[in-house]
Amino acid sequence: MLARSGYHQEVNRALLEYYNSKRPPVELNYIPKGYYETYQVAVLGMKNKSTEYDVMYLDEPWLYEFYMNGWLEPLGDDLDMSDVLPHTLEMSAYKGKRYAMPIVGNFNFLFYNKELIERAGERPPKSWDDVIRISETVTQKLAPRSYGWSGHYSTGSATDVYLTVLLSLGGHMFSPKDKVTPVLDSQEAVEALKIVKELAAPKRAHPKTMTWSSLAEYSDAILNGEVAIGAVWNGWVKDVDNPQRSKVVGKIFFMPMPGKRPVSQTGVWYYTVSAFSKNKELAKEYIKVTTTFEAQKYAHLKAGLPPTRISVYQDPEVRRQSRLAEMFVEVARAGVPARTSPIFMKVEEEFNSIINKAVLGQITPEEAIKRMHQRLVEESKKAGLI
Repeated sequence: MLARSGYHQEVNRALLEYYNSKRPPVELNYIPKGYYETYQVAVLGMKNKSTEYDVMYLDEPWLYEFYMNGWLEPLGDDLDMSDVLPHTLEMSAYKGKRYAMPIVGNFNFLFYNKELIERAGERPPKSWDDVIRISETVTQKLAPRSYGWSGHYSTGSATDVYLTVLLSLGGHMFSPKDKVTPVLDSQEAVEALKIVKELAAPKRAHPKTMTWSSLAEYSDAILNGEVAIGAVWNGWVKDVDNPQRSKVVGKIFFMPMPGKRPVSQTGVWYYTVSAFSKNKELAKEYIKVTTTFEAQKYAHLKAGLPPTRISVYQDPEVRRQSRLAEMFVEVARAGVPARTSPIFMKVEEEFNSIINKAVLGQITPEEAIKRMHQRLVEESKKAGLI
């Protein structure tokens, strides 16, 4: 299995444990990589028709590139789809065949520290105007111990902050109809960037908002009670109620990002089978077993897997153990894919830089959106998508 490092490895180990308890045990050679390295190694391996990988663990924006190039094996028709979120299933099929099965229900959403907000004399936000006002009030009243806002701007401003704000205003980077046509040249795109910029202003944001050295540093700041409101993915806040790691047990709440509609951005991870695998049937059986309700519940309780089956969060045992379960249901149901075109990986780092220039006032939001839309069009034409 070619897959991610970090908490993804813990989750996949738990799923292997479950599989080996239900089927004749298999030996899994788990190859953990960082985010971009996983993508690059997978693409290189498929271009070279490598037989090294059987199961590949792929992020949502990578899927269409693998589909179009014929790098994945169809999984067949005997997978249980009964309670998997529709928007994740939509991304898992191509030209009438299913090539991927959603396994990790990762979402980008808003968290807030209710205690900090109430100490500043405010209530939980219901709109972006609320978020902006509350962030300024918290920073004004509680700094330097706590600040109003943060997000992973340093190397992730596009994916980890901006795109979900854009979706919440009704905008898109790619057409929701065909998933590849660039549609970023919109007023919603400009307004979203203005919100992202306003939130990062020193009078509202944690001083490290633009310079977090790692996701761990940002996560630790949340667990230490330094941030009142922010944009996060599931894995960054998985320990908020763990008393061994967190100083904010019971104080953190989750919600879709507010706007014209409540939205969380999907960042679902999928199991796939390499078209060049020498163990295709075993790989398919592995995916069939480990994506079941029972397997996802086991990995959720054992390793904190964010499931792609909402029924796991609704399970009585899970609810008894986690006050966050119902919040995750709300976040998951509001999920919308944003990074649907295969060209996104080619522009992501450049877009982070452009967005941060706009946030720092080096270019206007209008100019930033114009540049990004032009790049989307250029790369989409090169790829023959438009």
